[in-house]
Amino acid sequence: MSKKPAKKTDRVKRLAVLFWVVGLLLAACMGRAIYLVTANGNEFRHKALAQATGTSTSIAAKPGSILDANGTYLAATKRVYRLILDPKVMAETDEANPGSLDKTAEILSETFSLDIDEVKKAFTENTDSSYLRFGGSSGTILEDEEVEAYKEAVSAFNSEKTTYNAKILAKEIEGTKITAKVSGVWFEEEYRREYPLGDTLSKVIGYTTEDMSEGILGLEKYYSDLIQGVDGKEYKYIDENGKVTTEVVEAEDGLTLQTSLDANVSAILKNAIVKFQEETGGHRINIIVMNPNNGEIIAMESDTEFDLNDPTDLSALFTEEELENPAESFLLQEAFKGRTEELEAMTKEEQLEALLQQVQLNYAVSGTYEPGSTAKALTLATGIEENIIDPEDTFFCDGTIEVEGYSIHCHMDDQCGYLTPMEALGRSCNVCYVQIGQKIGIETFTKYQEIFNLGQKTGIDLPAEANTKNLIYHEDSMQTIDLSTSSFGQSFNVSMIQLASAYASLINGGYYYEPHVVTSVLDSEGNTVEEIEPLLVRRTISEETSEYMREALEYVIEKGTAGYVKIDGYNLLGKTGASEKLPRSEQNYVVSFIGAAPADDPKFLIYATVDEPDVEDQSMSKPAQELVRYCLDDLYAYYGIFPETADDAYSYDWSQLRDSTDSSDAAKGKSFIDDPEGTLRWITDDENLLNRTENTDSEEEEPSQETEDTE
Repeated sequence: MSKKPAKKTDRVKRLAVLFWVVGLLLAACMGRAIYLVTANGNEFRHKALAQATGTSTSIAAKPGSILDANGTYLAATKRVYRLILDPKVMAETDEANPGSLDKTAEILSETFSLDIDEVKKAFTENTDSSYLRFGGSSGTILEDEEVEAYKEAVSAFNSEKTTYNAKILAKEIEGTKITAKVSGVWFEEEYRREYPLGDTLSKVIGYTTEDMSEGILGLEKYYSDLIQGVDGKEYKYIDENGKVTTEVVEAEDGLTLQTSLDANVSAILKNAIVKFQEETGGHRINIIVMNPNNGEIIAMESDTEFDLNDPTDLSALFTEEELENPAESFLLQEAFKGRTEELEAMTKEEQLEALLQQVQLNYAVSGTYEPGSTAKALTLATGIEENIIDPEDTFFCDGTIEVEGYSIHCHMDDQCGYLTPMEALGRSCNVCYVQIGQKIGIETFTKYQEIFNLGQKTGIDLPAEANTKNLIYHEDSMQTIDLSTSSFGQSFNVSMIQLASAYASLINGGYYYEPHVVTSVLDSEGNTVEEIEPLLVRRTISEETSEYMREALEYVIEKGTAGYVKIDGYNLLGKTGASEKLPRSEQNYVVSFIGAAPADDPKFLIYATVDEPDVEDQSMSKPAQELVRYCLDDLYAYYGIFPETADDAYSYDWSQLRDSTDSSDAAKGKSFIDDPEGTLRWITDDENLLNRTENTDSEEEEPSQETEDTE
């Protein structure tokens, strides 16, 4: 039985209900849209504009600068312009106003010394584009005066055209009106970095990519987010009335860094390095000057500083012949020690890139080495602070001490006899410091390594700080022989900034400050946004122990191994070091000196290292003392430190110690620890701590040949 057709009135009712439902839904959607536009109009508009191709233009933020402590610009910002062409507009303009292309190309060519045919080609072959960087991805970068010259040329043409056309209109002359218009050209504002002092403090300041979008080294990298700022935008869109509207989101300029660096002190260090290279010579020379009372870094200079305005140019540091054979350079030989095949397998271009990386490495922060006898002061301070060692104690040196089957020798030709701890520091006696270390014991010794921040990063505000956690022995891995060698600065590694910071606490009353470079942050108007106060990390020793250490370190200058660095009339404190490198059999050394002045109230601390000095016997610390002495005269004058009477000045008798001209076996780098079976383990250059544990995955170690500060 068939169904009856639905009544017409029923269909009408259903349609009416449907219309009502649809109407209500539309009303709800419109209401929601109105709410969203009202409540979040700017956000949605900016999102929409950002997604609309060709509707926005970037407004470059001006990056902040980097200043030294005196306000000298270390890194400045220069405004430049990128040449932008609009071929689409040019095509329309030239069609409506014949001659526009030719005239525009002519002015661009004459003003900026561009190939006129290349300019025309750029316009005519890209007529669908409204944005074309002339000159490819690198573009054509123009200075302020060049852009002004272009504007003047355009103005002159327009004036000439107006005058000419007016004369034709007045029938003063016969001819055809000039219809050409200069069009389709504009300039995108950008900023470029300038480094007014060139290679001064290059590894501390660092540099950026050409467009300043990324910091590559130093402060430029560490504080990149603060310095760069935030670019603005200019949006063009159709408003609710159908009109083209422009809205600008202003750029936020970057912040400026005020630092503790002093370009004047850096100049003193640079001059000293140049003089040292002329008089003596050596490799990987580094000097730190810091304020021992608050951790501020005053200067860091090396023999491989590079021009920040052209950071990849190595020609100022190496001869053409050296650059033809980069694999033979000292820096690559050191970097690829034990990996010669890998170095030889590299192309010349790869070797040059590796050499550039080594040149730009800030060794004072990122490199490590065995400190040698400079570490003896930390051992002494530990014993005095814990009342394990008394200043009146005596220790006997007969030239050798036996430890677990190993013979450890003193660096002196003859036995030292009985010495107090201070005298042992002055003579840098290994045998006495082995005894001091044994009295201190493994638990206390490793505890104070941590207190002095060895094996830990200092937290300095520079990138790529060396991690030495696995480059020292810890309580659970140290044995008696390790304690013995560590007590005089052998078998563990430090970075220069680690040891400088630890020494600062030795002489400033026992306060360990985090080393830092930036002291305040300024806005684009020069107003202080943030003061960065010195950060006290911990107390290392008491004021009483610190006072004793100042006396002991002054004794080293007056009557010990550091007599060469002394200048009559000035009170200096310090300690020498000479660390034998791996492999020990090559008998190559890193020599060092760390000191501060004036001795009773230090204003500056100076720390210098020289890798493989060009002398017959590298085991003497004399080259490092020479280097520091070249700095001291000017540093004393700069810091306003005046000489006392020279009548009581001490002149040290160097005949008591081995001289670099001594031809005896002892002066030729003898082994200071007898290790006939080659079982003594050492920290290797690849940052593996070779602990004496049964389950070790480390590769077989090279047999040790002993070292010491053989000043």
